[in-house]
Amino acid sequence: MIQHSRGRRVVWITPDYPPDRGGVSDHSSMMVSALRCVGHDVLVRSRPHEKDFAALSAELQSYQPDLVIVAYVPLGYGPRTGGLAPAFVLWCASLRKRLRCRTVLLAHEASLPVLYHWQNREVKLALLATVQLAQFSFLTGYFDSVLFSNEGTRELWARRLSGSASRFHTIRICSNIPFQSSADPAAELVADGREVPAVAILFFGTGHPSVLFDYVEAAFLALLEIEPRAVLIVVGMDAERLRQLRPSLANLGASVQTLGYVAARQVSLWLQVAKLVLAPLIEGVSARKGTVMAALQHGQTVVTTRGIHTRDDIAWNEICALAPLSRERFAELTVELYSDAQRRAEIGRAARIEYEAHASASVTAARILECGK
Repeated sequence: MIQHSRGRRVVWITPDYPPDRGGVSDHSSMMVSALRCVGHDVLVRSRPHEKDFAALSAELQSYQPDLVIVAYVPLGYGPRTGGLAPAFVLWCASLRKRLRCRTVLLAHEASLPVLYHWQNREVKLALLATVQLAQFSFLTGYFDSVLFSNEGTRELWARRLSGSASRFHTIRICSNIPFQSSADPAAELVADGREVPAVAILFFGTGHPSVLFDYVEAAFLALLEIEPRAVLIVVGMDAERLRQLRPSLANLGASVQTLGYVAARQVSLWLQVAKLVLAPLIEGVSARKGTVMAALQHGQTVVTTRGIHTRDDIAWNEICALAPLSRERFAELTVELYSDAQRRAEIGRAARIEYEAHASASVTAARILECGK
């Protein structure tokens, strides 16, 4: 729980906030709710880059906050300029001096993956990522604390900006899917008009390049060979988008259900009925993946990958099914886990315990406040 002698006045700056949905929006909402629940006064301001910065500054000065938290993803503040937002960055640079309070930069993402785009000879994206890195480097100098959501990223930036390393910390991104208690989650989904297969394999995806779609397909095809009743449930993507990105997967017909946007309550129910959750990631599993955190919270077995962002500060091999960056091995591990219900149950129990102890909303919010002292 969050414990302070008195409530603090907190400003939460975010690129998006409900009713607009998304990873940063949902996470911001969860954190704000957790802070308010224990007596902190939180002023939320979303999309500051679309507002008059002078008027916003005057409002914040009138509020007299003790702490300002900026939830950062580059594309969030520069959606039409490839994540480059010089006016917003300059506004952030004077926050501490202008408001005379503590400031925290919550870095959900610093840039596009530079090495990945260079290796794939995507020169324009690689150059854009390089400029995004420079922008973030500048931004970090103007906050009292910078919170990264995985240890690998913190280590990288601590080496890159060694003089600022003491201000860099790690938190975990909590699940943005509240657990929906249900005696019969499948029946509730059916009542909502959903078709629930006997064997549901869950995948969260909107087409982000960090997700290895070919791994998902290989694993699901391997699973169909031993379990023809299996159906891949795709959350976050409609049929048209799936056909654009992976037509071979879309051509599997009734074996693939695309749900598009799904309300949090239904996502929780799907997490309870699924046999496995597939999450192959090019940079490896880390604590910044909200969908992975949601699966752990629900005691689900996640089949995922080890990569450059996977660090041993979390015992991933105990709370997930962890494959190397190999499409064949990922598919084999998926089949192995499906065939071993006892192992799935053991991993699920360990995942839920780990999540509640270290990544729940109250724990994460407390960590943010602690770093903002």
